[in-house]
Amino acid sequence: MSLLDKINNVTVNNTNRISEIDRKYCENQYSQYSKAQEALGYAFIMIKKVYEQQVNEGESFLCKYDDIRPMEERILRIKRDFIRNITSHFSRQYNVTLDSDSIDEKYDTDLTHEEIIAEIFEQLGGYSFEEKAVTEIIQASQNSIYNFNERVTIKKASISITNYVSWDTWYDDYRLHWNSKMEVLFKALSHFENGSIETLEILDLLINLLRKGSAHSDIFSKYEFEAFKKIKSIKVFKNRKINIEFYSNEQANEFANTYLKK
Repeated sequence: MSLLDKINNVTVNNTNRISEIDRKYCENQYSQYSKAQEALGYAFIMIKKVYEQQVNEGESFLCKYDDIRPMEERILRIKRDFIRNITSHFSRQYNVTLDSDSIDEKYDTDLTHEEIIAEIFEQLGGYSFEEKAVTEIIQASQNSIYNFNERVTIKKASISITNYVSWDTWYDDYRLHWNSKMEVLFKALSHFENGSIETLEILDLLINLLRKGSAHSDIFSKYEFEAFKKIKSIKVFKNRKINIEFYSNEQANEFANTYLKK
């Protein structure tokens, strides 16, 4: 092999950058997609051929809008489903955000799973899946804070954030609003605690308690975490403030500067 051939053969095989489970999933999706498109494509060619012949002869029992157009739309919809199945798989598996629409707009129906994987790595921007997930956790947490200097206060080992907790109120019952930013904050706290890219189970349970509301339990009491090494306690208030206590001032500053301050 010549030097030029060697240079030309130095290409990145993205299928080698994913796990065996991911690779098999993508290959199976492509196999099923190819069979579906082949069957639909064959049927479409036959129906369109008969339709055009009958139109040329002056009358057709087939209709462009009832028979031709729906098949064209179905072929394109299957392509979108193929792309979304693969991007959704990686999004769920690695907790990252991926844009399937941009891939759909870029490729025709003859795309392969390898092209979708290549686009996914392009969207990662040079990060690994884990690095991308961590980046999104930090950015989402930072974006949930408006005006850091006014809303965030660090005192000793505690952080207080004002106007952060969103409540739905009914008489004296306070429930966490469905669109609350608390999930974003708790995911950031989980990553800070032990590097997890998913919300820790005990924090997820706390979210569920807050959603059930004050009529079911005393949600405004202090929640302490004896099993944690960094996060000591969390307390929410009716005035939308949240207080997070760490085991040291250094930890409080590290969390604030990394996850809250842009």
